[in-house]
Amino acid sequence: MSYVDYSYERGLFRNRNFRECYNSLSKFEDRNAEWYYMRGVSAMNLGYYDEGEDYIKRAKFMDPENMEYKAAFDQYINYRNGYNNRADNYNYNRNNLDNGCCCCCGDDCCGTCCQLYVCDSCCECMGGDLIPCC
Repeated sequence: MSYVDYSYERGLFRNRNFRECYNSLSKFEDRNAEWYYMRGVSAMNLGYYDEGEDYIKRAKFMDPENMEYKAAFDQYINYRNGYNNRADNYNYNRNNLDNGCCCCCGDDCCGTCCQLYVCDSCCECMGGDLIPCC
């Protein structure tokens, strides 16, 4: 593979202009580890997390000694694991409340109550009453 000049894209990348960097990189056919790294980080910053993860993994695989690629990959893994842990803790805490929900509403009492309220309001508009006490 011959040398590819990514200096313009590197400048966009350094200035955090990820949209333009991401788009500009698509014109290159020769794709080395640097291409995958910049495209991956740009994708991540644009919200394309799966694509970004794949590209950063590939950059790290293609040049395992490059600390910049390794740091980006490790940072993403730590971010993803932190996100998953926060989500797991939220669901654990939500499902283990002292006054927790029962299984009759799929552990979503708030959602079920809102749906019942909307149904009751619709019935009342039509002359009926789903929940007489409200």
